[in-house]
Amino acid sequence: MDILTEREKRILELIMDDYINAAEPIGSRTISKMMKNRISSATIRNIMGDLEELGFLYKPHAVAGRIPTHKAFRYYVKNLSPLTAPGKKELKVLESLARPRYSYVEEIMEDASRTLAAISQYTSIVIEPKVNTMLFKEVEFVKLSKHTILIVFITSSGMVHKRIVHTDEELDVNVLNEMKRYMNEKFSGVPFYVLRDRILVDVRRDKEIFNNLCAKIRDTLDAIIDEKSKREVYIEGTSKMIGIPEFSDLERLKELFQALEKKEKLVKLLDSCLREDGISIIIGDGNDMREMQGISIISSPYQIGEDSYGFLGVIGPIRMNYSRIIPIVSYTAKTVTDILRMM
Repeated sequence: MDILTEREKRILELIMDDYINAAEPIGSRTISKMMKNRISSATIRNIMGDLEELGFLYKPHAVAGRIPTHKAFRYYVKNLSPLTAPGKKELKVLESLARPRYSYVEEIMEDASRTLAAISQYTSIVIEPKVNTMLFKEVEFVKLSKHTILIVFITSSGMVHKRIVHTDEELDVNVLNEMKRYMNEKFSGVPFYVLRDRILVDVRRDKEIFNNLCAKIRDTLDAIIDEKSKREVYIEGTSKMIGIPEFSDLERLKELFQALEKKEKLVKLLDSCLREDGISIIIGDGNDMREMQGISIISSPYQIGEDSYGFLGVIGPIRMNYSRIIPIVSYTAKTVTDILRMM
């Protein structure tokens, strides 16, 4: 672990702040002026050289100033001053998120994604929780034809999961109603993975047709809560990347847009770093997606049930203003959690 002197810390901090604002290499003379010439540019140049040797800075060109590395940004984020609440303008917008009366969880996800993108001026991402951790509330069966039924699962937070199931035998409406009553009374409030495991164990075995329907329901639950099943991902503000200096190269911008379309990979990436107790930050090359290695992701979990977490966050250039964006992401996650608890 690198231990920097107070002087090195201060100079690195000034370089970071300037680069976050200007996205340009900075030289020793500029740093000296920022410090009101209390330290000569020659001394600062030597310190910058030391920081370069330690891997915190690099020169993009032979005669240019220096810019921070990914390592520098990780160090910078780790040593940020205690974070305050979002600014007044941001708080006003975030508080408006809690005002509407939402009928569906999906509406909250969409609104949260739009709000995050608008406030941060970067791309936002909101990912729903894994289905297997959600709590089952009720099931509904809709007979579509002799051998086809629509199974509708509703979670305690109001999320809806639907599947069309084909059966070999014709299912009587009374059997469907009996199964509905049985499941809603027996399993309301239990996680979906428990429902899946118990649905065939607890069923009354003397009714063959009832058992056959249970097997179909079990297959449906397998499809819904399979780890590889698709989770809804809400992304807003991709156009906000246009005009950012880091993405002025059209090929680089195209790569980024293609990466944002790979939603399953994004879910896997963020799942791997999800912390239930707060902010997670992926900086630059700290991920396995080649297209995403020039960006940072700041994310935070929101809670949709006792043990069910989704997450939301902001995707932007490595030189994001972390001290501004982190509180915004954190406060948005808290707001979404509060809204879900009131539904």
